[in-house]
Amino acid sequence: MEKSKPKFCVGQLIHHKKFNYHGVVLGVDLEFGNTEEWYEIMAQSRPPKNQPWYHVKVHGQENVRYVAERHLETDPSIMN
Repeated sequence: MEKSKPKFCVGQLIHHKKFNYHGVVLGVDLEFGNTEEWYEIMAQSRPPKNQPWYHVKVHGQENVRYVAERHLETDPSIMN
């Protein structure tokens, strides 16, 4: 399977469509780069592994989340 070109870049503000949080992209993996165990437990919707995944710092929180591209969009609050 061919890898997809990332839609978002480091520093870009994003919005998680499913969980409705805002954040900033800290890193990009061209394909899934976590463990199979993590995927089985955390990726309930089974997003594709051969598409980009992002390390996202959630606004107002200390944690970083690992998110499949299909769940993200450009933060609508910064769009005109």
